[in-house]
Amino acid sequence: MMQKMNFPSRLRKIRGVLQKRKLDVFVLFTREGENRNVPYLSGFSGTAAALLVTRRNAFIAVDPRYSGRARAEAGMFTIIDLKARQRFSDIIRDVLKRIPARQKKRVGFEGHRVPFLTVRAWKRRIPAQMIPLEDIVGRQRQYKDEAEVAALLHACRVTSDVFQEVATRIKHGMSERDMARDLDNTLRNRGAVGNSFDTIVASGPNAAIPHHNTGDRTLRPGEPVVMDFGGRFPSGYCSDLTRTIFVPGKKPDPLMLRIYGIVLAANRAAFRALRPGMKWKEYDAVARSHIARHGYGKEFAHSLGHSLGLEAHDPYDCQHDAIRVGTVLTDEPGIYIEGRGGVRIEDDIVMTANGPRRLTNAPYIE
Repeated sequence: MMQKMNFPSRLRKIRGVLQKRKLDVFVLFTREGENRNVPYLSGFSGTAAALLVTRRNAFIAVDPRYSGRARAEAGMFTIIDLKARQRFSDIIRDVLKRIPARQKKRVGFEGHRVPFLTVRAWKRRIPAQMIPLEDIVGRQRQYKDEAEVAALLHACRVTSDVFQEVATRIKHGMSERDMARDLDNTLRNRGAVGNSFDTIVASGPNAAIPHHNTGDRTLRPGEPVVMDFGGRFPSGYCSDLTRTIFVPGKKPDPLMLRIYGIVLAANRAAFRALRPGMKWKEYDAVARSHIARHGYGKEFAHSLGHSLGLEAHDPYDCQHDAIRVGTVLTDEPGIYIEGRGGVRIEDDIVMTANGPRRLTNAPYIE
């Protein structure tokens, strides 16, 4: 059984920021479920809500569609029932009234998410100083705790099983859409509640396009097929797996087989090199230099990896922050030959005190 998420610890860290920045309240909200910081702090899985965190209390404002869910999922938060057409600025004002009066109050908000015109309206309606903040919740999300890693391990192992099942059904005459539909349906049958992103199936020359838009092209014997897919599971956490296979019925192109071996070796070299404290650019350089030594440096056109968590691309300041214990990241080198095809192999990895551990365990072609 997976562990419960440590929401008290997450709120304590936010309150530490309030204390340090001399803020009275931190506000954040989600529309259409696009802000994963909301479920990270509260556990609330609905698509519309606002959180207000003070130094002593936490509130979640929802409309009547989500009142019951908020009470069930966000147990640490006091529920504020939104009335029809009620402005969020009114909610902020009401919460500020609960805080003892002193000098002008200070309200922190997610500066990268709140539109300029919204902030301007807040300044007119709210008797407080409005302070845009860097992504303080996103910085918490960079490093996963034990419960998060358990949720990610479950997501990645199920996704690996899905690949193995669907790979046995691949044959010439299928379309890319057929394969993508099979992957998506099998994910749902195995417990996923949604996709991490739109499934990519790229066959033949389309495999040379890293983010190909899956289409109606028919698979042909011997050609490479890149499958890049993942699921979001009831925990909210995601997987992201890529494997390249060859359609049965004909011997693959020797060039594609050679490229496959180079990409797999680069994947393994990057994994072996990972260590706590390593910089992202150093990690990337391991795979990139291996591929360049074999003459395909220009054909590896994207970064080696990204952070993974509540989103397929979880927040992470890769330019400044090192890979530490609790970092969950992808390892996905690729080589793409225009007009011929390509190969990408992606695994999900967690950094532990004893070194890297693979979360995905789907097989490779050896």
